[in-house]
Amino acid sequence: MKITSACRAANSRPTGEAPAWKITGLPCGEAGRFSRPRTSKSAQVGILGPLEVRSAGDTGTGAAVSGIRVRTLLAALTARLGQAMSTERILKEVWADNPPATDRKAVAVAVLRLRRVLGDNEGRWLLTRPSGYVLDIPPDHLDAVRAESLVREGRTALAAGAPRLASRYLTLALGEWRGEPYADANAISTVTQRITELENLRSEAVQAHIDARLELGHHQELVGELRSLTAANPLHEPHWLQLMLALYRSGKQAEALAAYMQMRQGLAENLGIDPGRQLQELHLRILRADAGLLAPTGPAASSEPLLVRQS
Repeated sequence: MKITSACRAANSRPTGEAPAWKITGLPCGEAGRFSRPRTSKSAQVGILGPLEVRSAGDTGTGAAVSGIRVRTLLAALTARLGQAMSTERILKEVWADNPPATDRKAVAVAVLRLRRVLGDNEGRWLLTRPSGYVLDIPPDHLDAVRAESLVREGRTALAAGAPRLASRYLTLALGEWRGEPYADANAISTVTQRITELENLRSEAVQAHIDARLELGHHQELVGELRSLTAANPLHEPHWLQLMLALYRSGKQAEALAAYMQMRQGLAENLGIDPGRQLQELHLRILRADAGLLAPTGPAASSEPLLVRQS
């Protein structure tokens, strides 16, 4: 896939699906715009770390959300962004095994407090519906949605043979994380499922980002990072594959082979299985000192477009 087709695919996306970033220098014309600028006056909400809310137009650090009930309600509504949540479901999720004496009044009070936190006294973003309550902020006003979109764009660029552009997207995506998702919210069922999705998303972003940097010839600086990643998750094969490749490209064939043996032993002892086919094939190619594994030479993707934040 060429970068031209990647650009066409990006520009054909429905409005609002992609993040508010601008691509300049794309060969498919002057558009190169992945979405229109943000014009909504709703608050920006952060869930990739402790919950925070930043008022419209505020470019500084977001404000923490006080009150465990309000935080839990916000967490539940962001996990179901744009979907109605019934009073009964809110009671079950937010109050758990300690229901209030006056059910509906307690929910109404919590919603009122959350609207104040969001700067939404008129109820334009936290809506009341016959079926319940809906958080209806624009999707890109939630950091997790921006991260998802940026990871998607990064993977598309990587598949299109544009590692420099992919690296920029994925750097922005990883920059959305401030810590563990929903770090200060109660572990209710709706949020727990979303946390798993977001943890998988970050793992995917880290892996794709390393792939892009390997394509750009950054193998030497990646060795230390990959050693830490494999130590933290010794059964995650993709990072072992990346570590072996980075070591080999750094002129450390023996260390690359030793990494394979270490990973193979760990899989055998913990899971009773052999490494996957990709790792076995890479191991054989390293044994043969396959020159085809070496990093690309010359300026990497020098003609790729630039990624610029929209103001």
